[in-house]
This record gives sequence, C-alpha cells and structure tokens, in this order.
Amino acid sequence: MKSNGITPSILWWFGLLSMIGMLMHINLIDSPNYTNQQELHYQIVTHSADAPYQYRILQPIIVDTLLKFSGAETTGSVYKFVFLGGYAAIRFLAIFTTFVAVFFSLRLTWAIETSVFATTALAAFIPYTYRYYYYQPTSVLEMAFFGLGLLAILTRTPWALLPIVAIGTFNRETMCFIPFAYFVFWLPKLRVKEWVWLVVSAVAWVLVFWGLRMLWPATKSLLDISHYISSNLRLTRGSLDVLVILSPAIIIVFNAKKIPAQYLRLALCSVPWVVLHFCTALWYEIRYYMPVLIWFLPGILVAFSEKYNDRDGEIFAKQTVKDEIC
Repeated sequence: MKSNGITPSILWWFGLLSMIGMLMHINLIDSPNYTNQQELHYQIVTHSADAPYQYRILQPIIVDTLLKFSGAETTGSVYKFVFLGGYAAIRFLAIFTTFVAVFFSLRLTWAIETSVFATTALAAFIPYTYRYYYYQPTSVLEMAFFGLGLLAILTRTPWALLPIVAIGTFNRETMCFIPFAYFVFWLPKLRVKEWVWLVVSAVAWVLVFWGLRMLWPATKSLLDISHYISSNLRLTRGSLDVLVILSPAIIIVFNAKKIPAQYLRLALCSVPWVVLHFCTALWYEIRYYMPVLIWFLPGILVAFSEKYNDRDGEIFAKQTVKDEIC
C-alpha cells in the first residue's frame, strides 16, 4: 500500500532546510543587529513599545522567560547567547512546522515527490525575505500559523481554527485572515458546526486583539495610512521586490480555467492581504508575503500537474461523501 505519511528522510530534509534558514538569519540579521534587537525586545516585554509592536508579545515573552531562568547579566556573553539562541530556536521550529504543515496539506491531493518539491520551492523564498528589517520575529511564526491554517482548511478541521487564531494573535494580528480563508474556501458547503467554529475563532481574535490594547494602551502608534499609501505609491526597488515575490500569481492567472474554484478563491485571499499591507505598512518589506505564497501553492501545483485531471477533485470528492453522510 502506498504510504501517505512523511518519511524520516523527508523530515531530515525539512530539518536541514530549516537549519539553513535559521543560520542565514543569524548571520544576516540577528548578529549584526543584536543591540537594536535587544532594545526593542526590552520595550515589548516592559509594554513601552509603539503600537503595534507592543502587542506582538508571544516570542518576546518566551525569550524573556528563558533569559530570566538563565540569570545572565544583560551585558554578558551568556545573555547574548540565550537571547539569540532563543529567537533562533523559535525560528527553526516555525520554519520546520511550516514545511511539515504545507507538505501534509499538499499530500492530500498530490504525490509525495510533488509535495516535497513544492515545499522546497517555498523554502527557497525564505532567505529572500531577510531584507528591510532588523527585528521582526513575528513574520516567521506568522508563516507557521498560516501553514497550519492551510492544513486546517484542506483537511476541513474547523476546530483547529480556535487555537491557531487565539495563540497566533499574540504574535501578530493578521490571524483573522485564517478563518476568513477557511470561510472563502468552503463557503458553498459550510456546515453548521463550521459556522460555529468560525464565529468562535472570530470572537477569540477580537478578545485577544482588543484585550491586549485595553490591558497595555500604547502611548504612540506607528499606523499612518496616508503616509504609507503615499510612500508605497512611489516606484522604488522595494516595489520591484514585491513584484518578484508575488510573481507566482502570474501562473494562477494564466491557468485560472484549469484551477478548481476553491483553490482560486484561496489564492484570491491575497488581494485583501496585499491591500492591507499597502495601506498600513511599508509594503516592500517582503517578509509579509510568505502567507500569500502558501495560499498560492495548491493552485500553482494544479497549473503544473499534467495528470491532475486524473485526480481532480479527490479531496473535494471525499468531502462531498462526508456531506452526504452527515
């Protein structure tokens, strides 16, 4: 019988890719910017940072707990090792989790070889995003949550939305896009229990989002929509970087007739995502777009799969049977 699982060799491969991504980040970002990272980290854990950084507390709290347990002096080498090592360990686990979640998501429809290749292609984009920032650990963990979100969507596991959204919002407020993507993907056939979990996860997001802001009001916010729009309208090298990382969308556009509607709707979730970052951030910070690439992957694989029609609708056929039974 053909195995649907992940083999040790694949795990080792994903582990190797994750290690490379982690070490590259230490070399390119963490070590050169350690002092600045330490300063912003301190502001976050003492709730004195500007919004929205002040509310992205998940990783800083974990690393700060490790630092307290270490008992290291702030200016010592042990402190630096624990600080950089703590963030690096989280980065490794986040990248590895992303690869495993994406692999299992794609494996629902495609062969092991295809799923590994697509996941490896996703890995190739990660070092490209190591630009235009000095301390943004939220992005890599955000990518992991969106990888888990893809798995929850394609396996039709609505209860998983709650922990993903509730925990992930402590990292970055964009977790609301995960239940939105689930809603868009399964909208024609949403069951009652799915509506319930969608509402529950949305409520969880609101509670965490506003709860953090009520608990620790920020004295200053970095949100300036008019400033960001005017800045992003200027044609710069950064804008070209955005075009490069979003270029896989061309494959989906030219193969739209071949791609199942659900995969198209999933890919189209990228539109409000890009608009949001165009209006509220410097959109050329290309680390923002790893979740978009995750949404693109199923549609891209359909476009490149000559034999896809032989398996077309396999995952959806299974869900239809479940619907009929229910």
